[in-house]
Amino acid sequence: MGLDISTTEGLDGVGQADWDRLADGDDFYLSYRWLLTLEGDPFASTYCVLARQDGVLVGALPVYDVRVEGSGFYAPGRHRRALTGGGRWLVAGGRRGHHSGILLSGEEPRRRATLRALMEAGLRLAGERQARGLVWMYAPTRVARWLHAEGASVAFDTVEACLVADGWDEYLAGLGGRRRKGTMRERRRFEQAGYDVAEQPLSECWPALAELVANLQQKYGHRTTTEAMRRVLAPQAEYLDDDSVAFTVRWEGRLVAGALQYRFGDTLYARMIGFDYDRLLNAYEYFNLSYYLPVQYMERTGLRRLHLGIESARVKAERGARLHPLWTVALPCDGSALDTAEHCVAERSAWRERYDERVLPAQDWDVPW
Repeated sequence: MGLDISTTEGLDGVGQADWDRLADGDDFYLSYRWLLTLEGDPFASTYCVLARQDGVLVGALPVYDVRVEGSGFYAPGRHRRALTGGGRWLVAGGRRGHHSGILLSGEEPRRRATLRALMEAGLRLAGERQARGLVWMYAPTRVARWLHAEGASVAFDTVEACLVADGWDEYLAGLGGRRRKGTMRERRRFEQAGYDVAEQPLSECWPALAELVANLQQKYGHRTTTEAMRRVLAPQAEYLDDDSVAFTVRWEGRLVAGALQYRFGDTLYARMIGFDYDRLLNAYEYFNLSYYLPVQYMERTGLRRLHLGIESARVKAERGARLHPLWTVALPCDGSALDTAEHCVAERSAWRERYDERVLPAQDWDVPW
């Protein structure tokens, strides 16, 4: 029986169990509840292209028509400089989290047929919205391979970091001798500082955490405000509280540091971190909240992977992470091929020259484009 393809506004009419069966524990930023947190944006229209076979959901693709983009990481200039040139594009596969994709089930050839049907429906939607085509930002290699095989153009964007460890001892054993000693020193200093350290659901701390995150963003040149961060965190506290863990640090009863992460499948996803810089005790708070407390939490809860996202890749690699490429993928409505910007080619080559396969897994970097 053939595929039934439909397009809905948002997740309307799609059950969470059916959707997350496709995400299958490996695509938090395509999970049902994560996507719910994005639907309230007044500056973007959300669509879901759905494929069903015999009434069963076998494929799904979120698509966003963005009128105003508030994040520089998703600004149109980013993907236009990489690959897509001018024109207006619909953002496919995810709009936050620096990770995008497409949900498919089954083996070949059914998966390929579903992929083609979703792509065709997505391009029809782009044409109806007077857009030039679809663009995936921050697509992992698996997704880029699928789309490239169907004629999409691909350009290197950046790297994301992921740390794999079955416990604290294994994590330490995987570090070099000098880094291992430094890690143990940083952990002792933090433990001796006398902080009140806790693990909390997001609902218990999000207003105060928003202020700390805004502090960090402002320190590094972003124009984020506390109120803006509260608008981001409020829907996450509503929809994702059961999946959340906030590592919180208090001094004299006041929250001075916090790191928000989410559990999904066998992975802990690091989302944001923030500090009250004036009240810190110079006890390696960043590294403890970003790496050491999460690794110890993973050991206790049976998780194996710590997804660390983009930026600060060198520091993450030094602390045991492997670096995976993320790609800009564009699919024009007219079927044309797009040229990759020279700076993307140079940046990709620079990563390959800097690290070997211990840090850059070959299956992600050895690609046909």
